[in-house]
Amino acid sequence: MAPISKSEDTRKLKILMLHGYTQSGPLFQAKTQRIKKLLEKSLASSPIKTDTDTDTNPPINGIELIYPTGPFPVTSADLNGAEVREDANGWWKLCPRGEPQQGFSIGLSSIAKILQQQGPFDGIMGFSQGAAFAAMITSLLEPSRAQAFANVKGGIAFPSSFAELTHPPLTFCVCFSGLLNKCPAYTAFYEPRIQTPVLHVLGSMDTIVEESESLALAERCEGGGKGGVVRHTGTHTVPSSERDIAAVIQFIRNVYAGEGNAKADEEEEEEDVLDMDMPF
Repeated sequence: MAPISKSEDTRKLKILMLHGYTQSGPLFQAKTQRIKKLLEKSLASSPIKTDTDTDTNPPINGIELIYPTGPFPVTSADLNGAEVREDANGWWKLCPRGEPQQGFSIGLSSIAKILQQQGPFDGIMGFSQGAAFAAMITSLLEPSRAQAFANVKGGIAFPSSFAELTHPPLTFCVCFSGLLNKCPAYTAFYEPRIQTPVLHVLGSMDTIVEESESLALAERCEGGGKGGVVRHTGTHTVPSSERDIAAVIQFIRNVYAGEGNAKADEEEEEEDVLDMDMPF
């Protein structure tokens, strides 16, 4: 496994970026350039220092974002004849709600390979189907999750591609328009609740993923994801405004500061991005 990228006395924040259904790694990269730019700006002005800063784990200054493409091309037949771009892909093939996802193990294997060969990663971000997947991957990397799979009757076995994976638990997860995978076979991903800090970012005008689906995922994360739930004024998209992205950056800083989101814990685990202070 490659060491965490570092330069002299600092290192880069390494994040795995998972695109949504009918997208690709390059397309998601183009759609998240604003996040990259503002996160780089924030870290340049104030590097993240952690309680575990050492020679091998120095303060964080700079970022490295990795954008893989899902293993399943999406065709017009998958979308009932609708037009689809050439670079449209998914992490698994869509199936009726509540049923096991076709190709799910292949999607997991593709991510396990990336984690092993290009990791370790600090965190993960995903959009829509990629957000649902990001939460599940975050869960798989937590200690004792394999035992949770063994305890669930009728569920899938702990994925073999992760059984021998040498990758530490992630430090954080960000889900843009995420949703809960309600198939009973996948119960162990969410029970016990995901302990890693997770931020759920919802579009108040999203008509593709219903709010209740995103909130159902948040409820399967300890403390509402510890990062809680924030809303932006857009639709089914990754937010691009400086104020919206400030919520994501502040969440990451809070995680490394060991603070979590006190407001989310004490109140409704929900915050409007208009109330956020700029972290840069």
